[in-house]
Amino acid sequence: ELEVPADLYGLAIAEPTMLDRKLDGTAMFVVELGRIYGMLVANYFVVLLFIAQLYKMIHARKMSECDGRLLPLEIGCVFIFEVRMLADLRRGCSILTLLWNLKTTSPAPSRQTYANLSSSASAGAVLVKEDKGMVTRFRQTIGRSAKNDPSKQWKLQEISARYRLICLVLVGIPKLVLDCTLAYFGAVYVMRSDSDSDMVLNTLAVVFIAEIPQLMYQAFTSEAMRYSLEGLQTIEVELTNRERLASWFAGCVLAPLFTLGASWLVVDQIRAEDCPGDVLSWRLFKQAFHAFHHDD
Repeated sequence: ELEVPADLYGLAIAEPTMLDRKLDGTAMFVVELGRIYGMLVANYFVVLLFIAQLYKMIHARKMSECDGRLLPLEIGCVFIFEVRMLADLRRGCSILTLLWNLKTTSPAPSRQTYANLSSSASAGAVLVKEDKGMVTRFRQTIGRSAKNDPSKQWKLQEISARYRLICLVLVGIPKLVLDCTLAYFGAVYVMRSDSDSDMVLNTLAVVFIAEIPQLMYQAFTSEAMRYSLEGLQTIEVELTNRERLASWFAGCVLAPLFTLGASWLVVDQIRAEDCPGDVLSWRLFKQAFHAFHHDD
């Protein structure tokens, strides 16, 4: 089963498919579209601003110490940060997989929707049709009854070819590019910290940058809409045993090895650039051990 992620990117994919000009009203229809894509653009702008600042700072400094005293901390901090970024990268790949597996449907002119989908006619993105036939209740109604009333639950089983391309260009590809860029520049920034305490704080700082989309989603999305997104029906995909085995191997074996290898390569690259001739070796680990022993 594939799930739409309950975050800013998932909202940007799912909510436009539920917006209905007839049920939600023209004003709500326009405001919600502007809010969704406005948050997406603001998120990209802020993250790019931080990445640009990281780029500026890492090219203005070098490693403060070339001995092996901080080597275990360097590897540990870079590894933890890359683990955090791997979670985002896997979420981005899940979005691409979701877009690939959704069925393609032809436009439905009977519904005045942004994505031209023929989803449930009893619920829009914000308002729902009451039993009396009047659209007057906000999405809190769905927040209490969506799971008990399938007709008012958000559904994303098929999308138009045009909307698939929009999601790919505005959500899928930009997210992966930003995540890969932050994964590298953030690790380099951690490596070029001035001290051990700065290294720990800098690790938390770059993790904070990765949390920006989730912070914006939590701050600027109503509880009822978050509830609806989290309760969105999953997409069922048939998997063979070979595909299940490949998925297990990639997630449980390759992912940890890849993260550890990427962390090691970053540490080795920055040490080679800032400390020529002082490559990673057992001697550096011995220096780290002696430094810890001396501190005790």
